[in-house]
Amino acid sequence: MSLRHRDAFGRILDVDPAKANLEHYLRPQDGRLVCLKVQGTDDARGYGHKSWERNGRLLSRTTWIMDLAHWTYSSVLVEGTEDSRYTRITILPLAVKWIPSCLILVLLLLVPQNLEGVFKNGGYYDPIQYRDWRYPRVSRNRREGEQEAPAEDLDVGEGRPLLEGDIEMSDIIPHSLTPQLDDENMDEEFDNLPSRHFRPRYLCFLRDGPRGPDTEYETWQVTDWIKQNGDYSSTDFVFISYTRKQFLISPEEKWRGKPAPGEATKAACSELANADRALVLGYGMEAARSAKKRAFWVDFECIRDADHVAREHAQSDDVYRICDIVRAAHSLVVLLGPPHDTRLPGEMRKDTYSPASMDKWLQEWGTRLWTLPEILLCSPEQRVKLYAVGGPNPPEEIAKRNIAARSVWPDAKLVRQLVDHYESSIHLTPLELVSLALECFSWRQTDQFNNGDISYALMGLLRRRPAVDKSDKSFEAFARLSLANDSDKLLERLICMQPTRRDAPWHKIRDAWSAKLWDIEPHCQVAGIVDDQTVTLDGAFGATIQWDAMEPVAFLKRPTLIRLVGKILLRGVPAYLILALPLTIYAGLAAKSYSDYGEDVSSQAALALLIPGLIFLIPSVIITLLIPLMLLNIYHGKFWSTQAHFLGLEGIPGDIGEIERLLFGFNHGRLKWSTAASTLSRNGRSQNGEQFGLPPLKSNHLDEPSHRIGNEETVFTLIDTYTMTATPFRATRPPTAVIVCGREGGMQRAILCSYNWQEGAFVREAVIRIKTLVLDRMFRVDKFRFTLSQKIEESPRPVVSSTASVKAWQEVSTASGSWDTVSMM
Repeated sequence: MSLRHRDAFGRILDVDPAKANLEHYLRPQDGRLVCLKVQGTDDARGYGHKSWERNGRLLSRTTWIMDLAHWTYSSVLVEGTEDSRYTRITILPLAVKWIPSCLILVLLLLVPQNLEGVFKNGGYYDPIQYRDWRYPRVSRNRREGEQEAPAEDLDVGEGRPLLEGDIEMSDIIPHSLTPQLDDENMDEEFDNLPSRHFRPRYLCFLRDGPRGPDTEYETWQVTDWIKQNGDYSSTDFVFISYTRKQFLISPEEKWRGKPAPGEATKAACSELANADRALVLGYGMEAARSAKKRAFWVDFECIRDADHVAREHAQSDDVYRICDIVRAAHSLVVLLGPPHDTRLPGEMRKDTYSPASMDKWLQEWGTRLWTLPEILLCSPEQRVKLYAVGGPNPPEEIAKRNIAARSVWPDAKLVRQLVDHYESSIHLTPLELVSLALECFSWRQTDQFNNGDISYALMGLLRRRPAVDKSDKSFEAFARLSLANDSDKLLERLICMQPTRRDAPWHKIRDAWSAKLWDIEPHCQVAGIVDDQTVTLDGAFGATIQWDAMEPVAFLKRPTLIRLVGKILLRGVPAYLILALPLTIYAGLAAKSYSDYGEDVSSQAALALLIPGLIFLIPSVIITLLIPLMLLNIYHGKFWSTQAHFLGLEGIPGDIGEIERLLFGFNHGRLKWSTAASTLSRNGRSQNGEQFGLPPLKSNHLDEPSHRIGNEETVFTLIDTYTMTATPFRATRPPTAVIVCGREGGMQRAILCSYNWQEGAFVREAVIRIKTLVLDRMFRVDKFRFTLSQKIEESPRPVVSSTASVKAWQEVSTASGSWDTVSMM
């Protein structure tokens, strides 16, 4: 693992190996990579090992003036409101505190400071200081990739007419009218992507003349057949569909995942496989004759490698072009039979046909991955024929539109929508098509040639198809497919969804708020693909979350004459006293000294100094005695605006009002729980029909130890000082960035991300919904790497044990004093 990190300003940091596995974040003040320290409301009990340091209890950095003003009025304030209660019991402590508070506040006012706080970043949230220095594996724009576009591609447009419809002399060239017979010439590439095939490469053609068991068909390369039989010879064919769970094509399938059997068993399995292949071919010839066609297509005969040899498991790219073959087929034939696992090696097939068993066989056939595109893309002009081993002849025929209901698939309703789309009875948008197809493909079974087979099966339904890369993982293949097609920003929408389960695979498109992909409107664009589940995003809004302390928040209030005069008098009190006290004291001393000498002039001189001194002293004393009241007037009332800032803490505060006091000095009930921001948010309805947020329910599992490596979740709370809301959420590690990538339902989808400094990528920890107005105070994030979820082999990073955390927690708490106002719910 590399310990080198390059920040947004080009500085290179060699991370201390002892802290390499700790959580880090990019400090917004200078963009440096630093260790993450987390404040919280819990006591770190029973959370196993954590990869972040804890600061202990919540720490406030509010000014002494604010703290002293709150201490003075604490006995009369009604916490959570702007009301005050004045009774004998509450006024007595206030009176006792008043004079000492006034004297101390005068001294504190000598220090120049803004009583309403200082706005940072122009009132904006803390930016994310990030820059991606590395190439993606696949770039949306080829010129931004590691391999630059060829030189000839750079000038590819120079020879084109300037206007559409113009004719250039270079364009007037003779074209051969000879039919193109070579696949390479016939299947031209489109948009630098692999071509679509007009017909199969190989077909099984029925022989003319006497029929025998071994001479009824022969496999031809289609181009050779056309050369021999003429350009206008028919190549119509029947497509044969089956599942290898029912027909043993390769003998190795009998002992797959089991110890290899003896030679006698292998020989018996080979005999069984030969019989099943002959049976499938026999049905293929019968289906072709029944359809009055000369040819049929079956995979183990017509998918061949570069050496033109038929194998049971050919690795040719034709496996991923079956969609083109189905489109070109005259009709589709489905072969059904009992699973070959029910037969012992050497045991021949038995007649087990019945209408009920056929339904079961058809359902098993439908669970195969590649059968779905075969049904969707087959010709709607011909009915699908269902041949069953031991079944009736002629076979059952069923309309394509009815196959979903006939096969009793669990996702029959979704398949029906896809079938209706390809029959043009309804129209699905590109986004609906891809999302529905992906959901249908994701649960079907297959013997995968590559990790990306689900995406490659989906590829057959789309117009543009990237080249198959066998090194692709599942998400990589899908991402390349999405970039190649106009999928209406499917990837960008997928990123904004909150999975219902943290360990859910990426293709399980289920949102925790039950939103559909088309409900989300992205703000960002996927600019490249890095690796499995990691892409490059551009155009998103973002902000950094502070975790180490509760920063005082600056605010603005409606400017009034009373507040303006009060601020001027408060700031002038120290100056008034500094001017009045020397004059008054000097006048008193002068009057005494002159009276000792009996001079009559003394009274006039002393009076000349005393009068100005008293003019400044008396108002200053009055103002001094009113300082607590004037400060309360400044902090009392509604905020027109506040400094935008995200603060995070571990756990859920038992009293959200105490959090407001730590931020603003007073608890006037301005900070509220969010109503529908996360899956833990709750809301209620008042008697007037108004909506309000409720505290989240207590999580029982937080009191139980959890040591499940990789699946451990912790509850955190995000405080937004601009919208004045608190949002609880679950995550495996503290997110250090809020990245807004889309909107849905009148709110923004904000992705809470931790920072994986080894990969230079932001990792999705949770998705919450925040108000749209936050975008007015957010900066854009430079193009960045984004990972859907933390890789299992990297999670968790057990460095800081719970015992060490408790000890550190206790040390900080002991040094800071007891504090039990905020507690874990």
